[in-house]
Amino acid sequence: MMACLLALPLPARAQSLDAVGTRAQGMGGAFVGVADDASAVYWNPAGLAGGAYFSLVIDGNNAEAIPDGLANASARSGWLLALSTPALGLSYTRLQTTIVRPAIGIPENSRVESLLTQHVGGTFVQTILDQLAVGATVKLIRGIAAAANVPGNDRERLLDDVDLIGHGSNTVDFDIGLMAVASFGRAGLTIRNITEPSFETGAGEELPLQRQARAGGSILLLPNWKLAGDVDLLETDGPFGDFRELSLGTEAQVTRRLTARAGTRFNTAGDLGAAPAVSVGGSFAVMGSVQIDGQYTGGSDKALRGWGIAGRVVF
Repeated sequence: MMACLLALPLPARAQSLDAVGTRAQGMGGAFVGVADDASAVYWNPAGLAGGAYFSLVIDGNNAEAIPDGLANASARSGWLLALSTPALGLSYTRLQTTIVRPAIGIPENSRVESLLTQHVGGTFVQTILDQLAVGATVKLIRGIAAAANVPGNDRERLLDDVDLIGHGSNTVDFDIGLMAVASFGRAGLTIRNITEPSFETGAGEELPLQRQARAGGSILLLPNWKLAGDVDLLETDGPFGDFRELSLGTEAQVTRRLTARAGTRFNTAGDLGAAPAVSVGGSFAVMGSVQIDGQYTGGSDKALRGWGIAGRVVF
């Protein structure tokens, strides 16, 4: 029954909140209540208020899921270039999501959908109270959407090698965030894709960016060790059905130069199970305030598994 449902025409999938942020991915995506470097322009704009005096992040992530026993598959990639101060951030984000599923009525073909979005953003932060800040990222988005039936059922090849002719269009959207800070930790809320913009494929179809809302918090167990947790407040369309994520993670400074991270995430919605994933990551301070981040995510074949690497300057 589930295989039949997956073969039906479904709404285009959302671009995942977890698409960028190597530090965030190393914590399993539990970052909304942690965000305090330039990646906060994406994860929680209000986090800049209590963050570094200056931060620069260059970040890249890739992931894919090709489950056994299903005809669907998905891949995503994300790149972020961002710089920030406590009141202002500037960013460029490139996100691409590709979905493969059976073509209706043509068993030997597959349906491939691709959405590439490029976001140029300006982030503005205002402190409301001493311990509460609000932030917004205004984004000019260039979207290239494509969808077509293509020959073959080799999902890995279709994810990696098929070039679709897309249709480009531009729009404006924005994200908002809140962050409350106390001596023992933080609590945050972020809402992305407020206007839910969509992009036409040129064939009468639209691939939307669904609205996403996530709440999170972090607690300091020791001055250099924190625990964090995030939960999606809205259900979105994942590559294999309904999706609502719960994430748990930790970050600890092991030595003066080395920071270690770990986390887990799983889906609390849908009919295909929790699709748990486990992440590990870390940072190494190569000199002063210059850090190199890395992360690897594994787990269920229904979870997006992959890797990320980033360079950060924070002071």
